[in-house]
This record gives sequence, C-alpha cells and structure tokens, in this order.
Amino acid sequence: MDRQRGLEMGDGSGALEKDKQDVPLDINLSGVDLNLLVVLEALLVCRNVTHAARRIGQTQPAVSRALARLRDLLGDDLLVRSSIGMKLTARGEYLAQTVPATMSHVRDVISSRQIGSGPRVSINANLMPALLPHFLQSTARENEPLKVSTHKSSAEGVAQLRSRTSEYMLGPIDETSSDMESELIFSEEFVTLVAFEHHQLGGMRPAQETFLELTHINLVENGKEVFPQFAGALTSYGMRRSRLFEVPDVTSAALMVSESKLALTVPRSIAGWLTKTLRLTTLLPPIPIPELKVAMCWLAGEPDMTRRRLIDNIGAATREAIAKEQSAVRSLRSISSEA
Repeated sequence: MDRQRGLEMGDGSGALEKDKQDVPLDINLSGVDLNLLVVLEALLVCRNVTHAARRIGQTQPAVSRALARLRDLLGDDLLVRSSIGMKLTARGEYLAQTVPATMSHVRDVISSRQIGSGPRVSINANLMPALLPHFLQSTARENEPLKVSTHKSSAEGVAQLRSRTSEYMLGPIDETSSDMESELIFSEEFVTLVAFEHHQLGGMRPAQETFLELTHINLVENGKEVFPQFAGALTSYGMRRSRLFEVPDVTSAALMVSESKLALTVPRSIAGWLTKTLRLTTLLPPIPIPELKVAMCWLAGEPDMTRRRLIDNIGAATREAIAKEQSAVRSLRSISSEA
C-alpha cells in the first residue's frame, strides 16, 4: 500500500530507479546468453542475416532466431528492410560503433593476451588488402609484434582509439578534434575503373562530356560517403547526387562494374588491387578531384617514447605498399590489347 501511495504522489520514478540500482549486475547478466554477442557483432558488420551466418559458421535459421532474441532483449528491431536492402536502426548504428571494440576486449581476455604486448593499429578496411602483407614483413624485420584490426569509417576508427582498443588509426580522417593528434602518411589521386568491353575506353583521359555521361557509383556506407571528394567534384559540374548509383562496399562495386556499364572512381592504390582479380581498366578523370589524404592518428597527451620509430616504420611500409599498387595501375593495358 505504501508503495502504491508513493507512486500516486509522484515519487514513483525515484523508487523504480532505486529498485533498478539495487539489482546486482550478475543477476542481470545471468539471464543473458552471452553467445548472442557473437551473432550481434556479425549482424552489425554484415547487415544481412545470411552473410552473418556464413561469417560465424551458423545456419541462417539459427541466426534468424538469435536476431529475434536480440530484438526482444534490446527492445529494438536492429535490422529493418529498406528500398536498398537491410539497414540498421538508429540503435543498431550506435551499437555498430561500440560492439566491435567491446568484443575485441572480450577476445583479449579469453585468449589471455596482454593488451600492452605490442602496438595496436587499426587500418581502414579499403587499405588492408594492399597494406597487410607489407606490414607483416616490416614488423618481422623489426622483431616487434603488431596487432592489426580494421575500421570501415573514420568515426569507427576514432571510437576504437577512445575505447583504447587501438593505439593508432591509419586511414582517411574526416576531421580532427582537440583530443587527437595526427601525421600525414601519404596522399594519392583518384582513377576511374570501367569494363573495357562495355565502353571501349581505357588507359586514357576521356573527354569531360563523355566522363560525365557515365553512370557513376558513389560508395556510401551507413548513409555516409566513403569518398566525399569524388561526389563533390561531380556535383560541382552540375551532376545531381540522385544520378549516382549508391553501393556500400568497394569490392561489390568493382564486381558490378566488371559486368556492366557502371564506373567506379577510387584512389589509385585501391584500383591496383582490384584490377589484379577483375577485368577492369582505368580512366584518368578529366575533372579535378581532391587527393585522398591518409594519416596516422592517436590520442593526444599520451607520451610514448617509441612512437616516433613506430610511425616511421609504419609510414615507410605503407608508402612502399601504396607505391607498388600504384605502379600496377600505371602499367595496365586496355583489355583489347591482351592476347
């Protein structure tokens, strides 16, 4: 009766809040299947039930059931259908920024690895195919262990730094803040990939009108442009963004280009590793596009006596890898010349 009277008098919110605080954390967690976190992480990364199931080695029905349990547990749909496929809800977008870092800490605890056993560097996912082999060789020469993770966006990489999951972030940065320090590692120009058999173009700089008439892919990940300088360059020449074909993943975009009349504009090094496996040729854009700038970032105010050597080593390995991929693009011939 006293509890009911308290609610009627308007002090019930405080009583309920106190009840929440009095519930031990262990009791809250005891009713949760922590294996659901593995499924949650896969769903947040893949944005697709089938792909998430493949990623973690489970069946599609099992992941669908796990998604239903997660929705009930978190009180949110997490993934919803849209006109361009499945997309994350606002709560899902938030979790996509926090869950990977949390899971990385969990894996460190389970595998009994020491967090401080070696430098931890998060590399932009689009740079990873070109950089990882060189990183492994470079760190082997220095006899220094290097823990490498990835991030898809600058915001995700910064979140890893602030959560201490990574010590350094290597990739394009959208903006700097007072709690971050950075050093430019390299800059590179953009080139355009097309399927030669669909355009009869390649290894040349087309006329501006011809270039603007192409159907261009705009890489957009979670509603944010991956290379905003490219889309900005097109719109400055009067092209509406609605004319651009949005695709979230660079590899998927390149596959689509190889089988269609679409065009994909990416930094020269990314074009290098894409053209190693796909029948694509390059065009030099006839419009000015600001260069991509890639930097090494870290949290400000944290002294590290070995930082200078680490940045120099990673910078050298990065520039070596990028130069190799760029040279592959420069040596490309049009497909019609291949025997």
